[in-house]
Amino acid sequence: MARIARSALLLCGLAASGQAQEVMVDGSGTTNPSKFFWKIMDTFKAQSRRELRMTYRAVGSGTGQKEFSQVASANFASSLTAFGSGDIPMPQDLYNSIKGAGRDMLHVPLCLGAIGIFHSIPAAEVGVDGLKLSPCILAKIFSGQITTWDDVAIKADNPNLAVPAGTQIKAGHRTLGSSSTGGLTGYLTAKCPANWTMPGTGVAMGSSGDITWPPSTTGVYGSPGMQDFILGNKYAIGYLDAGHGHQRSIAEAMLKNEDGNWLTSLAAMASIDANGNNGVAAAGKAAVDASVIPASAKADWSAVNLYSKAGPSTWPIVLISYLYLNNNWASMSPDKAGLLKVFVDYVVDSNMGQPMLKEFSFDPIPTAMNKWASIYVDITKPATVTAFTFEPATAAWTGQGDDVISAQRSDYNRWKLEEVSVALVSVTSRLVGLESSLNDYGIVPLHGSGTTNPKTMFAKTMKNMQHEARVPMLLTYRSVGSGTGMVEFVGDAASGFKSYNHFGSGDIPMDKAKYDVMAAKGETMVHLPFCMGPIGIFHHVPGALLTMDACLLAKIFGGLITTWDHADIKAQNPGLMVPAGQPIKVGHRTLGSSSTGGLAGYLAKTCPTSWTFGDCSLCPWPTTAGFTAVQGTPGMQAYIKDTAFSIGYLDAGQGHDFNLHEVSIPNKNGKFRTSFQSMALGGVAQAGAEAVTSGTFPTDASADWSAVNVYNMPGDPTWPIVLVSYLYVKKDQTATNPKTAAALKAFISRILNNHVGVVEEFGFTAPPTSVKTQTLAAAATIVYPTGMKSFIEEDDTNPIGGMATNVISSKRIAFDDYQRDVMAAQILTLQATVSGLTGNGGITTQLHGSGTTNPKT
Repeated sequence: MARIARSALLLCGLAASGQAQEVMVDGSGTTNPSKFFWKIMDTFKAQSRRELRMTYRAVGSGTGQKEFSQVASANFASSLTAFGSGDIPMPQDLYNSIKGAGRDMLHVPLCLGAIGIFHSIPAAEVGVDGLKLSPCILAKIFSGQITTWDDVAIKADNPNLAVPAGTQIKAGHRTLGSSSTGGLTGYLTAKCPANWTMPGTGVAMGSSGDITWPPSTTGVYGSPGMQDFILGNKYAIGYLDAGHGHQRSIAEAMLKNEDGNWLTSLAAMASIDANGNNGVAAAGKAAVDASVIPASAKADWSAVNLYSKAGPSTWPIVLISYLYLNNNWASMSPDKAGLLKVFVDYVVDSNMGQPMLKEFSFDPIPTAMNKWASIYVDITKPATVTAFTFEPATAAWTGQGDDVISAQRSDYNRWKLEEVSVALVSVTSRLVGLESSLNDYGIVPLHGSGTTNPKTMFAKTMKNMQHEARVPMLLTYRSVGSGTGMVEFVGDAASGFKSYNHFGSGDIPMDKAKYDVMAAKGETMVHLPFCMGPIGIFHHVPGALLTMDACLLAKIFGGLITTWDHADIKAQNPGLMVPAGQPIKVGHRTLGSSSTGGLAGYLAKTCPTSWTFGDCSLCPWPTTAGFTAVQGTPGMQAYIKDTAFSIGYLDAGQGHDFNLHEVSIPNKNGKFRTSFQSMALGGVAQAGAEAVTSGTFPTDASADWSAVNVYNMPGDPTWPIVLVSYLYVKKDQTATNPKTAAALKAFISRILNNHVGVVEEFGFTAPPTSVKTQTLAAAATIVYPTGMKSFIEEDDTNPIGGMATNVISSKRIAFDDYQRDVMAAQILTLQATVSGLTGNGGITTQLHGSGTTNPKT
């Protein structure tokens, strides 16, 4: 009751202070300006004092048009989204259906962009003249009438094209509705209708964003899918918003513009005409001059296009990107209407959003095309609209207003991106850290703690979930070691033995004492194995390649051997040269540690006569001068690296990352190797397979697993100290907040199914299929709250359904995710360039001297 009273007082205090609730605006549509939208949205969220939740789902113009025109399939009474966006106008049939439902919609142009044709023919085979493709050749390629790159029609414009005879063309096309498809098909319909037909039937292919393609072409999802298709398939061809192609440095074909000049979109964008316009902006000016743009934003714009406008450097496939807005905002809250207005204000403002477009390879709209100020006047609005304003320069007192978006207010990630151009993970939306506020504002919390080893794997998975969810999520993982993770999962007397975390994680099973405490309290947990990793023994003995068997290691880590010149060490390493009496400096982990458990378990199993501490994760280490306690994996890395004549143990990948020297140890088959050598032979996976064969893993995931280990398994390449990483999860989740329970279920699914390959990305080994099958079955026994709305994944675009609040969509990302990926690709390119220079003698070794002239010759 006291807790309820405190919460009530807090809520009353928040209400009295006038603290505004979160303001939400959601949109969906074309992928092309999505990064532009995400950056503005992230800017607003960072610079506002208010809690703003702004999302944009990049799903293609066609899906965006559906979700704007209809609240559900064939229901045109209202929109599912606050705004839509497309690089083509609303199709006439959808426009008429909107009108028929008594609604007016608005086209608000926001930018101009080029559609380019990109390919993956090797540069040496294309030649210095570039690949030239006329409209009719393109029509025959994408319709399947031309199927090989050495076709005579292609060779006519490309006599130097030197592809192998009969090389098949791999043509990619976008699935679902896509503005880039609309741009290409509209251009081909306009320029070469006679050839833009289905092979064998002569039926016109059409000019919409969603057409029927011949079976000889390959469907891909979204712009990223098209990028990957072209880059991943030699002799492929496809079409992209030009910026998406340029950012990945994909080779581009040359098209012939209306003035008969061959050029790429990149060349067109770099050319400036007499009016100061590049080849994209020139198409926009030509459209305005020719009165192609309707006078009313409420009119039918379906016939508007900027194809094949005249001009020496004008690009022939230019699209206008639009915001689709409803003309009636009366049902919106004042805050939502105000936020939507200021978002559009920013997008079209010549001093704010429009100058940003160049960063994303788009062009601003011509001034004569920007009618937003007059359009807004005629919109039907709520009785009041919150007046969000900007603070470009410091304005004392005024700038601290609730509704001020201030350039003086930012966050660390934005500062880091702007200052050093390094992609960082974005700061989560500002959150109120109280349970009542979390519920009120719909924020979904999920917190875990435990082993340090998979911390980066968890961090990436959690950050991806946060960025891909429509609802705000706060997911954290505290890397404190397996022992601490167990303690916080089981709880203590102060918490009534309730968990301090929503899940734990460890590289060893829950120890028996803690398992028994939970059982005594009526709690049941499940062990969910999700990855495997080796523990290696690392040292800092200068110039030494060390070999040690288990008993020698037991004597060193047990304090029985204290100098490097001990006879037992010299017997196994006869060439070892160390100073006489040189002390061994042993590093060991403090608190409970799975790596300690791995080492101790291995030694207890293989040499119990010399290792007297037993199977422990918190061992009674000697307190002599030769032993040093270190905290966590970073502490062990630093200790070995900085301390001569030291020895310690680490998750192997953490030692390899620091280039630490490793001890060779024997496996059960008597093969001496380092973990690095064993991993190269599949030794970790082999240990897991042997564990399955031997029945090491219990069939009941909720049983006592404390005796489970995969130490010293048989097999020639097998590594002898392998840890299995587990999620510790309470089987009964019925009392968990349903939102958190749903997030936990989604997180477990992503981890167990190795979503986007995170296990291998961070240097671990996925469990064998038989273990995974058993683990997924165990996860299915977890009981969740009645009525919990589970999160579902959207990998392939799901119109309407993908916009639901419980969808985690790969189509929705944060700007810094995009920026990080772009920069990562740029770094790889630079690394390859440097490697090429150093490998091909591009860097010359220089020697210079000066002095007397006598011996100069």
